[in-house]
Amino acid sequence: MSKTMPVFVYGTLLEGFMNHALYAKPYDCEVQPAKIKGEVYHLPQGYPGLLAGNDDVIGEILLFSPEVFEKAISALDELETYFGPEDSRNEYERIEISAVLVQTGEEVIAYVYRYLDAEYVKQWGTRIQDGDWRRYMLDVLAE
Repeated sequence: MSKTMPVFVYGTLLEGFMNHALYAKPYDCEVQPAKIKGEVYHLPQGYPGLLAGNDDVIGEILLFSPEVFEKAISALDELETYFGPEDSRNEYERIEISAVLVQTGEEVIAYVYRYLDAEYVKQWGTRIQDGDWRRYMLDVLAE
């Protein structure tokens, strides 16, 4: 059983995007703006990949109640193609990371899904310099 903990999201699970409506909203989670350290890339598949790094990555913390946490994290694992620690089928790994809540400056430990194939991401992805995938997508859609 996983421990209950916040989940940091930076891409299609952000509020207002389709996967938030499908995978987060059904579990009635609380959403708080947050940021972490890393590098985010837009991948050819149309979604982002996070790599380790020292830049700000803008996103949100999803807080699920203990009653629904296991179901919610299982749904997120499925979306992110995460089968468990060190499983060769994983596209992402679910790790613990330090996140900062934007409104209060409070630091929290949260799960985040980080892309495993850094070489692929750096070769084929588009680096989002300001770490804000939502803004990147809105700019792309505006073009």
